[in-house]
Amino acid sequence: MFLARLGFLSLLSLVQLALGAVQFQSPDDLPGIEYDFIVVGGGNAGAVVASRLGENQDYKILVIEAGLSDAEVPDSRVPGLSHNFAVTGNRADWNYTTTPQVHVNGKVTPYLRGLMLGGCSSHNEMMYTRGSRDDYDRWAAVTGDNNLSWSKMFPYILKAETWSGPNDPNLPEDGHYDPSVHGRSGNVNVSAAYYAHPLNDLWVAATKELSKSSDEFPPLLDMNGGRMIGMGRTSVTTSWDQDTIGHGVRSSSVTAYLAHTSDNVHVLLNTRVTRVVPSTDNHPNGTDIRSVEFATTSEGPRYNLTATKELIISGGVINSPQILLNSGIGPREELEALGITLLIDNPSVGKNFSDQPAVPIGFSTNLPIDEFNKTAALVEWNTSHTGRLAVPPHMAPLGWVRFPPTAAPFKDGSSDPTGGQNSPHVELFFRNVTLIPAWQTPKGNASILMLIVDGNPMSRGSITLATSSPFDAPLIDPNFLAAPIDTAILLEGVRSAQRLFSAQTFSSSVFGLVGPAPDANGTLTDESITDYIKHVTQPNIHGVASCSMAPHGADWGVVDPEFKVRGTAGLRIVDASVLPFVPSGHTQAPTYAIAEWASDVIKSSWTKN
Repeated sequence: MFLARLGFLSLLSLVQLALGAVQFQSPDDLPGIEYDFIVVGGGNAGAVVASRLGENQDYKILVIEAGLSDAEVPDSRVPGLSHNFAVTGNRADWNYTTTPQVHVNGKVTPYLRGLMLGGCSSHNEMMYTRGSRDDYDRWAAVTGDNNLSWSKMFPYILKAETWSGPNDPNLPEDGHYDPSVHGRSGNVNVSAAYYAHPLNDLWVAATKELSKSSDEFPPLLDMNGGRMIGMGRTSVTTSWDQDTIGHGVRSSSVTAYLAHTSDNVHVLLNTRVTRVVPSTDNHPNGTDIRSVEFATTSEGPRYNLTATKELIISGGVINSPQILLNSGIGPREELEALGITLLIDNPSVGKNFSDQPAVPIGFSTNLPIDEFNKTAALVEWNTSHTGRLAVPPHMAPLGWVRFPPTAAPFKDGSSDPTGGQNSPHVELFFRNVTLIPAWQTPKGNASILMLIVDGNPMSRGSITLATSSPFDAPLIDPNFLAAPIDTAILLEGVRSAQRLFSAQTFSSSVFGLVGPAPDANGTLTDESITDYIKHVTQPNIHGVASCSMAPHGADWGVVDPEFKVRGTAGLRIVDASVLPFVPSGHTQAPTYAIAEWASDVIKSSWTKN
């Protein structure tokens, strides 16, 4: 089926990435050809799938992206400007917020999602951590598909990566990173780029000191080898290879994948997919859904296209379930209450939503604050892609702590929420050193800002529709701290950070905890920390599971191990929403790997035919 409304090809609206996909600004500009595959969403996963399918020159691929081109957002290329996307009202973000969080004092917080080509890969913090081998093995066990196990997925992890080492010439890979667990010929540039700060050396000395008396903070050579417990240096999606075009530049799914496709891959920008619809052909495996309806505005005309082979939704953890729900695929009662015609009754759509709760804290310090001349730094970056803005704005240290079975969170008999012994319970994320009000610091005038992150939350939330309009934001409810074990783990995480900074190494530079209020006796009690947690917890923006993968024949889940939507033919979902559990680390690297695997699954299904 061709466009319902078809205009002439406008040269002004056709933009081609360097050696890459052809971009169109309006549906009326599309060339009126039949597409073999239509990919909904050009984010982390969608760009991978479109590019890999496009390797077959006989295929015509269309990517429908709701946002603008990342090329129109200069900040998306500059690693040191990633914090600019956290500003409310940003045109490159969906500007979502959570529902009031019942267990976090009714708090409503922003939920950042990239509204541009590349999705979150174009505006995230560029963190590259794969999670633990336990995460993948648990996915394999829950879905009944051993292809998702660590050993099977590891080649796809490497396939997506090109490692370029540290940006510090005085910090060789040997003894600081494990080159054997990194890919050298993949698409996404990964490096150990960070800015110089005294804390970078202090935490190395502190972990060596504390390791003599405790196993809580072991030095971690490389956090991407499958066991991520200890203190190590961050890896990020930028390149520090002077010979690469991406030197000192964010590596996104656009620069890594779409920029290297041929002209058989087309990208339609600024266009919202309103729903998927059945095609006219019957299919023995379920409702044949290969058609997609889209529009540029809520009042504007609706367009319709049908893929000759498959329709692939890669809208992400929020938009993928929203598209299904708007299409009539979801819980019967919810859809009928909104007047949406039921197509497939699936109670799992939008459910099981999981994200990592994060608690911001600080430690007062006399270490230098993170300040620099941003105007001069931008000039330097524009000139040579070097300097302070050529690296992400967060600090080098990254900690992963696993608590023993005797730790406080488990004394009430609570079971371990992680996938296994290689997985941490909390992440210690060091953001930066910044000025804070003097009355908050017992010593010094600055604070080391951190996030304490519960890497494996037990709480589950949902993505539901607020209205029947696909242009209205859905209801995003992570349901943080609904499970008491999550609060207990965050509390122990705060105590863990205190133990880290109690090292003699920090005695002259890092002082009291900033955030939770001590009691009348000046004691920082578990009760006061818990109260603080229940007021400040925020999303870590690592959402998964809203379209969970389940085994073949299961009575739950949204997709099967081949990424096919239950009860349909011709429709798949490929993005982080299919992961049944959040990885212990960050979601960017696992999403690239999952998309690489899914691309092979899709290609092989058509090779067989």
